[in-house]
Amino acid sequence: MTFGTTMEAVALACAQVEELRQWVRQHCGIHSGTGDRWLPVVLTARGPLYGEVIGRTAAGHYVQPVATTDAQKQPLYGLARHVLDHLAAPPAVYLFQVAFGDPTLTFDRLIPFPDHPAIASVGVQEPDLFRCHWLCLTGNPIRDLIIHQTS
Repeated sequence: MTFGTTMEAVALACAQVEELRQWVRQHCGIHSGTGDRWLPVVLTARGPLYGEVIGRTAAGHYVQPVATTDAQKQPLYGLARHVLDHLAAPPAVYLFQVAFGDPTLTFDRLIPFPDHPAIASVGVQEPDLFRCHWLCLTGNPIRDLIIHQTS
């Protein structure tokens, strides 16, 4: 099955953290190191949908959205496109773990599924990242990601 083989290959590439970091440094010109933010990318059959950045509070709770500027988002979106294209990634939810420095972006790792930080999307984003992942894996469309207003 091609889908399984491709997803397996992506998972194996993501597990090779240092090798992927080196590839990002060489081909994207982006530093690598420890990250404390996650960009969710919902890769659909029609292309990527970028979720709002997820962060972590001092108490260890994941939160979404985290305020980010366009100057921070644009290089991050470019990195995501470049890495996912390089990996020939199939439709799924991917979490790019990064840090925003002054002024540089730091790449930590790519997680090829909605890991722990995705819990922040439940009740905040429609559809949440777990549902998005299921929809991607089953070939169902996702038209948009909507963040609910909080008071």
